[in-house]
Amino acid sequence: MLSLVVTTSRNPDALAAHEAEQWAARLGVRAVRRGGRSMAALCREESVVGALVISSARPPTYLSADGSLSYFYHPGMALTRIKQIAKGLGDPMVKAMELQEGDRVLDCTLGRAADAIVASHVVGPSGKVVGLESSPLLAELTIHGLRTYSPPNRAVEAAMRAIEAHRAEHLSFLAACPDDAFDVVFFDPLFAEPVAASSAMQPLRPLADHRPLSLEAVAEARRVATRSVVVKERPRSPLWETLSVRRFVGGKGSSVVYGVL
Repeated sequence: MLSLVVTTSRNPDALAAHEAEQWAARLGVRAVRRGGRSMAALCREESVVGALVISSARPPTYLSADGSLSYFYHPGMALTRIKQIAKGLGDPMVKAMELQEGDRVLDCTLGRAADAIVASHVVGPSGKVVGLESSPLLAELTIHGLRTYSPPNRAVEAAMRAIEAHRAEHLSFLAACPDDAFDVVFFDPLFAEPVAASSAMQPLRPLADHRPLSLEAVAEARRVATRSVVVKERPRSPLWETLSVRRFVGGKGSSVVYGVL
């Protein structure tokens, strides 16, 4: 985990100070008084690389000491994708999963939950989407965001609230699942080669789990999934040969594709 502390804005109210203590407890780090310190000074004096800043005026925000990174929860492209689905334009992930109402989906690499939100919208109230995120800071920010973020679209809000999100390692979670517990298990591991056009993903990279997808996790996923295991990766990734994937979903020339097992 990143070395960080939790603090507040320079002039916090009592609620922000209390919430900072709660966030620190959840993350297992220290809560420190901000005082008049700049972020660079605070991080230098506290010997950390960044801080989670709690304020009543904005969502919890992670700031790096050098000012290069500012991250707060946002559902990414989920709203746009759900609008496209409503227009009948489809979604490659939904196609790869063959999603339908009532399906059970396990997202093993939740991140900011954009994929999970789209899946939750498609499977509806009779379905189930469980999301797992191993990075402590990213997990807690996403869990909080799914509960509190207010999108302009009620359908998106309903999809967000319905997701069951956990801070967990996916291999341990999968190993504890019974056979056929989900219809689809999904992996979107951090790409070794970033997609240049995906500016929304760049702030997540320093916070994310960089470990590659393991064969053991895929084997457990195949046991747990009744229909398919779907992996999102770059078109020429060596992972496809390793996993012996032969079926792909994604437009010609796409920067990412979905491999289906």
